Amino acid sequence: MSPINNRPDADRLLPIKGLCYVPAPSDDQPSPPQKYFDTDFTNDSFSLIWGKDHNGRGDLATIAQDLHVNLLHLYDWSVPPAPGSAPGPYQRNHRPFLDGCAAVGLRVFVPISNYFVGLVAQNNPDVAGQIQAMVREIYGGGTTPHAAAGLWSIGNEYDLAQGLGITADTIAQTAALIVQAEDQLGIPSAQRLPITSPVSFAVFNNLPPAIDAVQRLQQAFQNNSTLSATQCWDTRFIAALNSFNTGDFLKEYIDTTFPHYFPALPFFLGEMGISVQNCTPPTEEQQATFVAAQLAQTAPRANFMGTCVFQFLNQSALKQGSEAAFGLTKYAGGQQTQGTIPPGYTPGGGQSYPVDTLARKPLFATVAKAYQ
Repeated sequence: MSPINNRPDADRLLPIKGLCYVPAPSDDQPSPPQKYFDTDFTNDSFSLIWGKDHNGRGDLATIAQDLHVNLLHLYDWSVPPAPGSAPGPYQRNHRPFLDGCAAVGLRVFVPISNYFVGLVAQNNPDVAGQIQAMVREIYGGGTTPHAAAGLWSIGNEYDLAQGLGITADTIAQTAALIVQAEDQLGIPSAQRLPITSPVSFAVFNNLPPAIDAVQRLQQAFQNNSTLSATQCWDTRFIAALNSFNTGDFLKEYIDTTFPHYFPALPFFLGEMGISVQNCTPPTEEQQATFVAAQLAQTAPRANFMGTCVFQFLNQSALKQGSEAAFGLTKYAGGQQTQGTIPPGYTPGGGQSYPVDTLARKPLFATVAKAYQ
């Protein structure tokens, strides 16, 4: 029997047919305008982007029904208000977004972003309360997680984020704060979500890609007294790897390389795809062909749980060069409508945001076919 079948936290996510989702409006910028302040758009302030009501674009319905996706890899999750309270300054209410996900059968990464993990590294006195607020939001003041909550995701590519002071130990310390919040809220062990921390495919210490980064995480989790007491690594941790290699390479890695080092650890690809600029030739059609070959070789099997394609939308508002062209969709140059940030909210209350019309690239049909 596969170890996944002995781990309800992993088994209930199978098979992962995932998609990375950062639905930034086209007027966003690498240094966000004050009305946005970060890249968390999966909340009630921006419901016209992801929801269908009031002439919204309806991303969630498109992702679930047209692409057959069942898991969204999110990256930003601002501090929420207490359940049932209106958001205060710089707080975001994600419960309506979670409700929208559950309505179409989607689960999500609940991200503790590198920003908050960096605060843990700095021993910031407020971060424990901020993480507790995130845990409380997911449980809605009770002890059962929201139906759309799939797993906790701590940071992104900690192995490349040393400039923020983030290390494997910091990831483990952040996981301990989640456990501490769960303990304080009385969450039963059976209702606690699995935990991941996506790592890059960088090579360290002459080991295969990502192996050193996952080994460091294992040691940090096992050395953390809070996590050792809960056996977190053995019962809750799922490895997530960000890779943009060819399908043939990924097949060998999934079947042989990773299981050699971690024979009992569930894992999946937290990011997978290719930018148009990195294709040969650099065309949208070649992008679709490359990702089709990746998807053909990365079906779930044994301890491998599936993939998250990077990503739903070209990030041309936020990034430049090859980083901007991974998407299944792109801005079409028009607006379906305009949304308004709730009046009185800080920051940006009463200001508008574009609900951009999107064009589907050839990659859209490729992912839809593979996931169907």
